[in-house]
Amino acid sequence: MSDSDDILKQMSPAERAKSKLHDPTPQRKKYVVDLLYKFLTDQITYAQMTGVNQKELLQIADIGHVKLKHGRVQEAKKIFDCLVQLDHKNPFYRTCLGSVHQKMGKFVDAVYEYTEAIKIKKDDLPSLVNRGEIYLKHKNFKRAAEDFRSAILLDPRGKDMYANRARSLVIAIKRNLQIQKKVGAAKGPKAAAPRAIPGRRPGGPSRLPPGPRRSRPK
Repeated sequence: MSDSDDILKQMSPAERAKSKLHDPTPQRKKYVVDLLYKFLTDQITYAQMTGVNQKELLQIADIGHVKLKHGRVQEAKKIFDCLVQLDHKNPFYRTCLGSVHQKMGKFVDAVYEYTEAIKIKKDDLPSLVNRGEIYLKHKNFKRAAEDFRSAILLDPRGKDMYANRARSLVIAIKRNLQIQKKVGAAKGPKAAAPRAIPGRRPGGPSRLPPGPRRSRPK
């Protein structure tokens, strides 16, 4: 007797009727093969393949978000590492993991997670602005400007706090460049020392991503 037969024997008739994985019909093999194929070709996540309850994942994400908000970064990292493995197509988990890496000073990992979140959700403002701040911190002004511009264009009415953060940073950059230009002109050919951009906190993201929504991501 096989392991699957033992499992079937332990299940009630109602459970067997509801379970496609343990259904002892000729369609079972095809169902399992199709499911594995979709997972291996990145059509579904591990959570979808195994039938993990999405509401439970969101509850875990809530816990991780609270820990991240209160500075318990290592604990938050463990949570969002697991969530990304279970559901790598959820942009919120990616954004939060990016925020964790950014707080830890792992900027390459943070940019990677933000980029993955943006691939899934092109209008992900938290990822755009936080990634732009990392570029800005490392003096990659072109990419920073592109991210800030994208964020601002996504919020023409100025209602989103991330887009407004991008607006304030763009204004600060312009003012800083103007001051440097004036000081440089006054001192001659010698370059003026760069000034810190006001309102920017080095290291961590300007804002944490908002908590998870109670709807399954597309």
